Amino acid sequence: MATSALPREPQQMSVPAQPIPQPWAAAAIDAASHGAIAFCQVYYEAYDEPTRRDLEIPLLYLPNSKIIWNGNTVPSDKPSLAEFLKCIPLSRHDLQTLDCHPVSAEPNTPPSLIINVTGSVLHGPTVLAPPSSAPDNRNNNANGKDATRDMPRKFHEMFMLKAVEQSEGMQPKYAIHSSNFRFIG
Repeated sequence: MATSALPREPQQMSVPAQPIPQPWAAAAIDAASHGAIAFCQVYYEAYDEPTRRDLEIPLLYLPNSKIIWNGNTVPSDKPSLAEFLKCIPLSRHDLQTLDCHPVSAEPNTPPSLIINVTGSVLHGPTVLAPPSSAPDNRNNNANGKDATRDMPRKFHEMFMLKAVEQSEGMQPKYAIHSSNFRFIG
């Protein structure tokens, strides 16, 4: 008598119970948000200051960080990153939104932070001009060339920060594990 091959029932395996992750406490979310605000102030103030940009920004990144700038991979070693930053024209960032989320980490370690920033950035020589003396961008500038290159552009930037150090009773120190900058308008 022939028997047909029936699919086998999956075997039930005993799996040890895993603790259910608990939502972040309000104090942890508040601390992460305050840390994100402080980080963005340091980052964008250094970025918009040409004498500080190529010296200070590379120090904020971990070795082997993943850096994407408007769809292009940027080397993360300090000399290459500094050289890239020297090639970026003068800038002035105006942040409109900042959102921070703690990301689970190993037990008893500080969380990683994902920070999303949106805003506008102005690149070019008008960055140095006081706002009242900036040329009217609806018209041509003094030498007859179109001044639209000096118009601010919308951007989104995402950072993932990892804790690199924490002293007893102190807030952790973070460094950039990855960043992704993109013009969106």
